[in-house]
Amino acid sequence: MDRDILLKKIDSLNDELINIRRHIHSHPELSGLENQTAILVSGYLKNIGWRVTESVGRTGVVADFGPTDNGFIGLRVDMDALPIYENTNLSFSSKIDGVMHACGHDLHTSIGLGVAKIIKNLKLKFGTRIIFQPAEEIASGARWMIDDGVTKGLKQILGVHVFPELFVGTIGIKEGSLTAAAGQLTVEIIGKSGHGARPHEGVDAIWAASKVISGIQEAITRKLDPLDPLVITFGKINGGNAYNILSEKVKLTGTVRCTNIKLFKEMDDWLNNNISAIANSCGAEAKIKFREITPPVNNDFQINKVLRDSAIRILGHENVIELQKPSLGAEDFAEFLNEVPGAMFRLGVSREKGCAPLHSSEFDPDERAINIGIKVITETIVKLNN
Repeated sequence: MDRDILLKKIDSLNDELINIRRHIHSHPELSGLENQTAILVSGYLKNIGWRVTESVGRTGVVADFGPTDNGFIGLRVDMDALPIYENTNLSFSSKIDGVMHACGHDLHTSIGLGVAKIIKNLKLKFGTRIIFQPAEEIASGARWMIDDGVTKGLKQILGVHVFPELFVGTIGIKEGSLTAAAGQLTVEIIGKSGHGARPHEGVDAIWAASKVISGIQEAITRKLDPLDPLVITFGKINGGNAYNILSEKVKLTGTVRCTNIKLFKEMDDWLNNNISAIANSCGAEAKIKFREITPPVNNDFQINKVLRDSAIRILGHENVIELQKPSLGAEDFAEFLNEVPGAMFRLGVSREKGCAPLHSSEFDPDERAINIGIKVITETIVKLNN
């Protein structure tokens, strides 16, 4: 199909896909519970002639089209929402209290459906597989789907994620590491209870926990190479039973982000040694558990090059931004890249007045990005077939 005709065909889908996006946005579903979204996706794909498999990776949907002999070029899009109360005042705001598409997965799903509608009219050497993934926000869905065999027959895979730091009409490309590795850190501080008026007779676990929270940040700046970014954030703290009793136990839960995979693999020992030393200095004991969640997204050089060249053809060189730094955000698309080569790009969604950040209750991306995403991905799939 001639490129100009193809682009006009994509433009003709705008209203349909925006309406789908708004429906999904109004009816968000949390990780692992994407049942209605999966039904919508599956029904749409069956109606346009794709071979659809449901309940892959629990609530995931996999759609294949085209020849099977030479393998498949894949596209992964995610479907889940976040436990956030929406504060956008949009006419299509979330109808589910405390659940919101605050990370753009409603746009991703619509992009996947749009790509499906265009690809079915093209004669390609390889088959196309679109993977509608659940549970990205808890970094589990990719592994669920891989365990169910979704990467079997895949030759290459593409991914996309909305990016409020870029204006709509632009995309961000990066060679190598696009995102950080992510881990979960749990620390239990054990002290000794006592009367709040006589703290010297016990061991205050809250005091020790506060030392751990601040001390580990200081250790990062003085014990690790500052050229290898490491972020540790404690997002949850629980402890204490009464205002006048020394807390005997405090539990801290947080996240660890790191772009250097070698350093990330050393984190378990490093955290145990440093956190234990800080707690012991207060007379307390620390029990530390570190769990690796997902590796970094590491874009394949050749596929990233095809993606870049395709985007330049569609958008112009000035609208394809070379990102200089990786994000410390996590993305379980990385799990697919452990199985098959691929690349992910950033899709600009900001208007001139700006856009609230990801995971914000006010996140309101520019819907014109759906069209841009479909054009870049379709062109890339075509070029990967050459």
